[in-house]
Amino acid sequence: MRAAQRRDPAPWAPAKGGRPAPRRWPTRLKPSLFELKIAGALVLAAVVPLGAALWLARTLTAENLAMALNPRVVARLEATPALYRDLFQARKQLYAEQALTILRRLPSDPARLEAFLTRAVERTPRLRRVAVLDANGAELAEAEASEPNPDGEWRPATAGPVPITNAARRGLPEGATLECTFAVEARFFADLSEARELAEVYHSAEALRADIQRSYVRAFAALLGGWALAAGLVGGLLARRTTRRLSELVAAVRQLAKGNLSVQVEAGSARDEVAALARAFNSMVREVKESRDRIVYLEKISGWQEVARRLAHEIKNPLTPIQLAFQQLEARYAAAPEKDTAFARLLADAGEIVREEIGTLQRLVEDFSSFAKLPEVKAEPAELGDFVEEFVRTSPQLGEEADVEVRREGNCPVALDRALMRRVLANLVRNAIDASRPARARVHLAIAPGDGRAMLTVADEGTGIPAELRERVFDPYFTTRHEGTGLGLAIVKKIVLQHGGEIATGERKGGGASFSIALPLAGAAPLAE
Repeated sequence: MRAAQRRDPAPWAPAKGGRPAPRRWPTRLKPSLFELKIAGALVLAAVVPLGAALWLARTLTAENLAMALNPRVVARLEATPALYRDLFQARKQLYAEQALTILRRLPSDPARLEAFLTRAVERTPRLRRVAVLDANGAELAEAEASEPNPDGEWRPATAGPVPITNAARRGLPEGATLECTFAVEARFFADLSEARELAEVYHSAEALRADIQRSYVRAFAALLGGWALAAGLVGGLLARRTTRRLSELVAAVRQLAKGNLSVQVEAGSARDEVAALARAFNSMVREVKESRDRIVYLEKISGWQEVARRLAHEIKNPLTPIQLAFQQLEARYAAAPEKDTAFARLLADAGEIVREEIGTLQRLVEDFSSFAKLPEVKAEPAELGDFVEEFVRTSPQLGEEADVEVRREGNCPVALDRALMRRVLANLVRNAIDASRPARARVHLAIAPGDGRAMLTVADEGTGIPAELRERVFDPYFTTRHEGTGLGLAIVKKIVLQHGGEIATGERKGGGASFSIALPLAGAAPLAE
């Protein structure tokens, strides 16, 4: 695609045949999220007050139309209360007639009175309660409707008390009365109240029309001003948030220019270009810091390698003469005709000490020489999980000293030097075994991909590494063991760095120490050495 674009002539150049070529306009770029936010804020600031004005105009129109009532409608509103009064009067008369009908049909046997009242409640529409009272108002018999009123909410209307004639012939005391409670629909009262309020509102609206208009204008101005102020505040907050983040980024760049490689910018959870820039800046600073630390460490290791080479040379030179001189002394004493028993015992003890110390110095020379002659990495493609399993399988001595567990998650294609990386694994596993003594060691090896890296973890169940020593364990000649030279982990870190990776130590969950190695996955560019 790029090659085709390079071969295209200029937009104004004539094509073959003398005809001008059609002009090519650049493709319009897709607007960024930040641009959309700013545009959205401007649109919001312009549209919201207009929408509020439209809503208020609609409300004013509706109110004016509601107040501009037709005289016939007003007359109907004023006549509505009288209509409802007539309706209530008719209902009262109906309920009185129904109460008289119940009174006429009262049974002469008091024992049947309760059942009669129950049937009357069931048969009489809207009758909610009926009771027979004595002269003092005490209930002699009573019945209430058990089912809810079918017409919804209601208010009670009482008919009575109606005197019961010939009470003695009915087995009732003199002065007994009948009281009936009927249901009147509550909506009638609500409609009557609403009609009265509407009539009053109309009569008062004419006198307050000027005040109402002024109040509407003030409300419109206040609402418009409030919406405009709110839109301005939102736009200001959005702009301030963006400029604040940019200012923080500029300050961080200045700190970086002064050499502060620990500076970081808060990116937050936003997804716009400013947040992306902050995350890219943080990633760049981390990579620069890692590269600098890597270079500094490798330079320091190179210096220590030169020191180790000289130490190995200086230690190795006198070892042979010392060993030969002592062997000559032992041979001369062995050839002597007379033997001193005490001197022979002293000579034997001294020989044992000298040979042991010479052996220790020779091991130191070997360690120093090995450290000084670390070869360059010759990486080849490999699958990290397969490599680790192969290391465990081809190291039978591990099974004699420890229980080794290998856990793999996914594929981890990497580029590594098998010989040097075996040395790394052997050193870390040996440290894990030594850290678990005198108990039998349990070593956990885990391989998993993550964030463009292949992660290899070597963990043990020993006593762990104190937090204050975790940064120093990779320094050359630093050791917490009496027999150690402090070069093993320094060699491990140098090899890992030469592979473009990183190594860190930490605490294993459940107790023990862990060493985590991060190597670039195949296809990812390693960090600069």
